[in-house]
Amino acid sequence: MRKSPRKDIILSEERTILAKERTILSFMRTGLAFIGVGLVVMSVLKEIVFYITGSVLVFIGFIEVFESIRRLYVKKKEMEKLKKRL
Repeated sequence: MRKSPRKDIILSEERTILAKERTILSFMRTGLAFIGVGLVVMSVLKEIVFYITGSVLVFIGFIEVFESIRRLYVKKKEMEKLKKRL
């Protein structure tokens, strides 16, 4: 006879994964803010130093957003594994 996993342990794992998802989404929001600030700096301040600074901010923002999407996909897979255990 197969022993079933305890539901309270699985639910605590699920809560942990959901907390990590919220953290990943906040990183994504920060990346979008970097992109927005970078675009504003590039468009409003016309000097080359500000254009380079804005470009760097946009680049960092895109990296953060894409990395957040990748991490979110991994967490979704973990959540699916937990659902199968229930």
